[in-house]
Amino acid sequence: MDISKLSHGAKLIIGGTVAFLIVSIFNWQEVDTGIISVGRSMWHGWGVLAGLLAIGLLVWEVIRLANMNVAMPVTPAMTSAALAILLAIFTVLKFLVDNEFRTFWAWLGLILAIAIVVGAWLNMQAAGEGLSDVRSQVSAAAAGATAAARSATDSGGAKADNAVDTGAAKAEDTTVAAEAAAPDPVETASDAVDDPRGTVS
Repeated sequence: MDISKLSHGAKLIIGGTVAFLIVSIFNWQEVDTGIISVGRSMWHGWGVLAGLLAIGLLVWEVIRLANMNVAMPVTPAMTSAALAILLAIFTVLKFLVDNEFRTFWAWLGLILAIAIVVGAWLNMQAAGEGLSDVRSQVSAAAAGATAAARSATDSGGAKADNAVDTGAAKAEDTTVAAEAAAPDPVETASDAVDDPRGTVS
């Protein structure tokens, strides 16, 4: 793993995410009554999702740094950008919803989340990608998913039709066999009349 080969955007993503996770363990909200001080970290409410996304983003960047190939519907830089944007969204939600008794750490966490998004954008530019590429990649991924779903649906419908046809054929064969095995009541009555030995004296 050669960190020197990383783009400035990737370095900002990794450094900002590590700093964000460190800041997340400090009290983002705190009340000091003079006797005791009570507070809680980012890891409550929306902050839990922000923290999990930060861990996911860091793991993803380490995977990229290790040159491990992972099949994704979009490019690696776009995957980093998507995780970074989601991280920023949930951090903003955490910041706005839990808006009472904020501390310095909450503001620093918000700034770091924004810095991570900036790093993701710089990383995309270094890879030669822009918003038009994002739209085309997302459209292609959506089209592929739609085609796969349609294929699975058509396959399931064909199997169901075959099952219905097979069941109907079996039922028809059973009916024909039963009709062939059952005696004809008219012929049975005629035989009884022609054969007097069948009469009880």
